[in-house]
Amino acid sequence: MLKVFGSPHCPDCVVCKAILEKNHIPFEYIDITGSIRALKQFLVLRDHSDAYDDAKKEGYIGIPTLVLEDGTIRFDYEEWLKEERISRTEVVESGQSCNIDGVGC
Repeated sequence: MLKVFGSPHCPDCVVCKAILEKNHIPFEYIDITGSIRALKQFLVLRDHSDAYDDAKKEGYIGIPTLVLEDGTIRFDYEEWLKEERISRTEVVESGQSCNIDGVGC
C-alpha cells in the first residue's frame, strides 16, 4: 500500500492527501507532526535514504514523501499523479508554503 508522510501544516501535503482521497486511492497517511512515533518513523527513513540528500541540502523537510509499494521514494507527487493518470485539483490557495521564502516544504 502507498504510504504518504506529511503534515497538515504543509500545503503540498494537504493537496496531495486531498487528491488521493478524492480519487479513492488507498494509502496510509502518516502525519509526522501528529506524534513523536510518526516523526521518528519519518526521520529514520530520511536519515537512512540517499533520496533525501537534495532536500536536506536545500533545507527542505522532504514532505510530502510518497513511499510506493516497492519501497521507491517519490517527492514530486504531481509527477506521480500524471504517471498514474490521476487528475490534480487545486485545493489550497496560492501563496501558502512551508518556507520563509514562499516555496517548498
